[in-house]
Amino acid sequence: MNVLFHSPLLLVFILLSLSQLTFCNTDADATLTCEDNQFKCMRRCIPISWRCDGDYDCVDEDDKTDEANCPARTCAEDEFTCKSGHCVPMKWTCDKETDCLDGSDETDICQNKSCTMDQFSCGNGECIPASWRCDGSPDCANGQDETCSSPTCASDEFRCDNSKCVNNKWRCDGDNDCEDGSDETKCPSVSCTVDEFQCSDKQCIDKLWQCDGDPDCNDQSDEINCSTNDTMLCSVETEWECHTGEQCIHKSWKCDGDEDCLDGSDESQCNTTCRPDQFKCDNRDCIYISLKCDGYIDCMDGSDEANCPTPVPLCPSDKFDCYKNGTLCIEASKLCDGRKDCENFADEGNELCETNPCNLNNGGCMQTCIPVGAKNRRCECLDGFRLVGNTSCEDINECAQWPPVCSQKCINEVKGSYKCECMSGYYPEILKDGQHVCKAIGERPWLLFANRHDIRRLEVDTMILQPVVSDLHSAIAVDYDYYNKVVYWSDSLEEKIMKADMTEKGETNGTGVPVIGSGVKTPDGIAVDWIHHNLYWTDTGYNTIEVASGDGLMRKILVEKDLDEPRSIALDPRNGWMYFSDWGKDPKIERIGMDGNPASRKAIVKEDIVWPNGLCLDYASERIYWIDAKLKSIFTADLDGSNVHRILHNAAQILHPFSLTVFEDNVYWTDWSSEAIRKVHKYTGEEYSQLALGLRAPMDIKVYHQQKQLHSPNKCGAANGGCSHLCLPTPAEVNAIGYACACPDNMVLLNGKQCEASAQRTTSSPLPTPPSKTDSPNNTNRNSSSSHGVTSGPTTGAPTAQPASTPKPVVTEKPNVPINPNTPKQPEIKPISTDSPYDIVTPAKNNNETVIRKSTESPVGTVAVIAIAVVLGLAVLVVIIGCFVYRKYTKRNIKSMNFDNPVYRKTTEETVRIQRDSALEPLNADSMEV
Repeated sequence: MNVLFHSPLLLVFILLSLSQLTFCNTDADATLTCEDNQFKCMRRCIPISWRCDGDYDCVDEDDKTDEANCPARTCAEDEFTCKSGHCVPMKWTCDKETDCLDGSDETDICQNKSCTMDQFSCGNGECIPASWRCDGSPDCANGQDETCSSPTCASDEFRCDNSKCVNNKWRCDGDNDCEDGSDETKCPSVSCTVDEFQCSDKQCIDKLWQCDGDPDCNDQSDEINCSTNDTMLCSVETEWECHTGEQCIHKSWKCDGDEDCLDGSDESQCNTTCRPDQFKCDNRDCIYISLKCDGYIDCMDGSDEANCPTPVPLCPSDKFDCYKNGTLCIEASKLCDGRKDCENFADEGNELCETNPCNLNNGGCMQTCIPVGAKNRRCECLDGFRLVGNTSCEDINECAQWPPVCSQKCINEVKGSYKCECMSGYYPEILKDGQHVCKAIGERPWLLFANRHDIRRLEVDTMILQPVVSDLHSAIAVDYDYYNKVVYWSDSLEEKIMKADMTEKGETNGTGVPVIGSGVKTPDGIAVDWIHHNLYWTDTGYNTIEVASGDGLMRKILVEKDLDEPRSIALDPRNGWMYFSDWGKDPKIERIGMDGNPASRKAIVKEDIVWPNGLCLDYASERIYWIDAKLKSIFTADLDGSNVHRILHNAAQILHPFSLTVFEDNVYWTDWSSEAIRKVHKYTGEEYSQLALGLRAPMDIKVYHQQKQLHSPNKCGAANGGCSHLCLPTPAEVNAIGYACACPDNMVLLNGKQCEASAQRTTSSPLPTPPSKTDSPNNTNRNSSSSHGVTSGPTTGAPTAQPASTPKPVVTEKPNVPINPNTPKQPEIKPISTDSPYDIVTPAKNNNETVIRKSTESPVGTVAVIAIAVVLGLAVLVVIIGCFVYRKYTKRNIKSMNFDNPVYRKTTEETVRIQRDSALEPLNADSMEV
């Protein structure tokens, strides 16, 4: 009876509900009016050009009318025909990103995809380089590339119990290289010599390194039970002495928020006062108060984001908030559609739907209309668009954003989306987090780096560390010629630039031969022009930048003016530019044509730069990267210095960097303080990790891969550009020809092509002879024909005779001498201006020389000659005495440290080498942590 009584009421309720739903879901088509250049969807208008373009643009899930009843289309040869009939570029197939509406570009075609001869098929349509097969690192998504038997070790390798192969030199060296410890079992006892200190882990180091404030043992046992050294090494007026390590820093760096002392003592017991508009971090840094609790870490210790109030969660502006507390957000297109999407029916409420302004012509909105109250509405745009005015939407160019959304190439598709592509030589890959990356085709890349007493290679991903060149004195800079398989490096102790031939496996058969055997002092940076086969380097000792042919027989000074401390160097031989950093009084990064033309020289970075120690180029993204040791930051900019971005600022991760390099999506750098190689993402500064630890003294670093030295036409051509000697590339915007002929320093260019031996000019007084920077016996004349190995070029007229001998060069001290507590300060000596600061200019056989000879026949001329001889003799005597005293002094101070820039050398004047037995070469003293 009760059921029958209530049945009419139930029927009335159902009818009312249906009428309400019908009212709320009024067909917008009856009231929707579109312009002539628009297509009318069920609820909105879209540009007519979006009709039948292969994308669903009507937005609503149930509205696909813009792609319905489209005419059949014939795809081009370089396009793929989707099952739906749409066309997409063939290169977009099997890139792990759906481009066809039906996804057919990533299904059947990929299963049947064939790999090339130099690739391995994973069986799922994925292809990887064949060299990655059975290398111990899974590269296929299904792991098929590592389903193989144990690898066979080479004759010079030791097979670990876990089947890993390591170099025989690493057997019984105190380091766990096998990772299972099998390389350190059954080892004979190790004894150190009388000149060595034995660490607790049996490692041997030089006795002079014990208790010097700098841990040299892997277990740091050389700094245990050491007495405090009360000797003051720093200048009381300008320097502050760190508590340990015999280290001096500028007084102004005390309590400046950056740890400049290796032990961090310069930032202890500091009382920093911040301004009223600043926030004081826990580490005493001061930042703007507006940066407090802004969601980004600005204090180095993260204290600006600690104890921040939890923000009230809200729905995005283009979503509807069901409970007005951010707990449930739905798409605006689901409002008043007759379906319950909010549990409380808020999306279908009478107040919202009866007077929904979005029901009429989509509220005038171009894309999404969101009702606000009973009579108001708000227009929003879809992802990839931005609101213009109150109703219109325009495409966002994602390709112009920072950080970039793509690893290399980015194509903006105008309709709120973009497409990532890779340049030739790379293949695309999408990571699990949706990040687009480009992986290099070919062999797995290495990290080639100088480690003071050797050159090593670290294979990226597999973390296999192997020696390249061993038994070196003080290797600093390193570079290579990939296609000729030659590695170059500089040795600051030998004062030479060396080279050695490499095998395909990156091995060498010796310690190398000199390329530049004299006339260099401190070549901190070298760079190889792999296209035109020339070698460039910076010399901090002489404050010059030079170039030489690949064999070293012809060389020329390119830059010698306005240089204070030239450091790192990078080349772009395809475009003819050379980039270099200077960390002197006026720190900057400059670029100049590779021919050294002063008209092309320009400082491209002059702000926010103090110690630009490392510098490199990313050819794929056409950007320059540098690392600043003082600012503890990594920066990047366009190749002209514009659009500068700081990608990393972290004092804990960047301690005392020396060099950096970039490849694929990562930037790598060497750090002296941590004795490690580190890396981060090249755009975001995230994904920080350490690749190697315990490297003792990691110096310059380069990525070794064929994609780092791309093939490009030689601008000089097969005939060397018609140049008799050097042919150097130039920027097209400076020289349309693309190259310029150049002569060695002891020759002159006659007709733009041919070089002739130059006539040396006279000087009225001898050059001063200041003490040399070091006591090395390798100071030879930089510009003599013997030092360059250059013979006289073609001549016209009477032949020009060369001097029988060339005096030893005079090397003047720089005005800004780096602070070194172990080196006595020398008075500043100004050089006499000549064409080259390293020549002692002598008379040439010309008319001027005849006049001089006639004048010397008089008594006055004789007296002048005698006076000059006496002065020269006294100068030589002073130099000999100075060198003797200096050498005696440095014997008591073997470990020299340069604290003006944290290029802490152990040491550039080092004359004591670690002598170990055959089982303990310098390579063995290092630990490796993967």
